[in-house]
Amino acid sequence: MSEEVKKTTVADEPEEAGITGEDFPEPDYSAPPAVEFEDVQKFYYLYTSEKSRFKAMFTNNRGVKQHPALNGVSFRIYPGESVGFIGRNGAGKSTILKMITGVSYPTGGDVTVRGKVAAMLELTAGFSQEMTGRENIRMKALLLGLTESEIDDIEDDIIDFAELDEYIDQPVRTYSSGMKMRLGFAININIKPEILVIDEALSVGDARFRKKCRESILTLIRTGVTVLFVSHSVDALTTTCNRAIYLKEGKVAFDGSVVEALELYDKDVEEIRRQRREKRKAQKKKAKERLAMLKSKKEKS
Repeated sequence: MSEEVKKTTVADEPEEAGITGEDFPEPDYSAPPAVEFEDVQKFYYLYTSEKSRFKAMFTNNRGVKQHPALNGVSFRIYPGESVGFIGRNGAGKSTILKMITGVSYPTGGDVTVRGKVAAMLELTAGFSQEMTGRENIRMKALLLGLTESEIDDIEDDIIDFAELDEYIDQPVRTYSSGMKMRLGFAININIKPEILVIDEALSVGDARFRKKCRESILTLIRTGVTVLFVSHSVDALTTTCNRAIYLKEGKVAFDGSVVEALELYDKDVEEIRRQRREKRKAQKKKAKERLAMLKSKKEKS
């Protein structure tokens, strides 16, 4: 996806309603934060080749260049807030979501998460290819911390939502990628999460099914579920979030209203475009001057 903000909805269906203004539930600021980052740092090692990666195993990564994905990030998100994360590619958005879901851990600082988390990141990850869809539902729900009785209560809802019909009792290896995504979404949306994490636009099934996914997310927001949302879509952010955190080069550049965050982001993107245009112009001028010099030398000779 392009780094620039795109004026499309999550489901590319402009007629879909969202949540705006006073329709957002009031966050519970008296409760402990649902998500809390305190001076969080995350560094990744940059290996030049597989050989250097192998060598680093025996040298404790000595001399290997590091990339700061996050460099001193701090924020608090309270129960009931719906927060959008925006920024250019590589700004640290997905890294933050991975830490919240426990996929990744900070190099420094503290990350605190209070509540059951459902993650719309890699919807097809974690499925056993030989198990049926129904068996995968129970396995993933158990891994998410649900009890057998809780799984019994929501199993039919998950199956109905996924709309896989007779395929629900077939091995997942027989599913298309779209079918796997629908099953993954159905599981995460029905486990009654306290924190819902969504990374980028959801392309799950046809337009009708995408609209159903969108509506189910909005329903959770209205009931007070804490939502963390990464997207480049103006419509999706303004109708899904009542707060935005703008990340720039691994740091929090702005934390406040969605409109102000988008305006600041758009301004920065325009400045980057201007600098690129100037750079290309200078390179083109330099190339012309060099060509003219070579032509002059040739004529003299």
